[in-house]
Amino acid sequence: MTRSDSGSTGGRPASGNGRSGARPPHRAAFRRKLPFGRGAVLQVGERAHIVGVADISVTGAFLSTRAPVSVGETHTFRLLVLPERVEISIKAEIVRLAQTANESSHHPRGVGVRFVELDDHVREYLAFYVARKPNPRPY
Repeated sequence: MTRSDSGSTGGRPASGNGRSGARPPHRAAFRRKLPFGRGAVLQVGERAHIVGVADISVTGAFLSTRAPVSVGETHTFRLLVLPERVEISIKAEIVRLAQTANESSHHPRGVGVRFVELDDHVREYLAFYVARKPNPRPY
């Protein structure tokens, strides 16, 4: 099942300016840190780039990638939500670049994106996904 984005623009205003040190003074939405290796796809033009999802909220995400993007561009972000196996597709505006080196252990090389034009159904599904606790690993 695929869900796509449409509807009104939501979330906080863009706060990134492309400089690696620029950060908003606080986060507007709860962000869920994801385990290493959680992947998604960032569609840039005709190319699909596999990206690592470092954290995600209902307003945006930080993606580990070296995809050739610039602040202000809008691309399509696709995430397969497990265990339901539902793919959500969201327009994502690039608001922050960190591509020269790892800034810290909490900010690997990658890009910050802000989700735009989320419909209510996708926003609610994403909020549910972000809020739930991850399943423990069966070690």
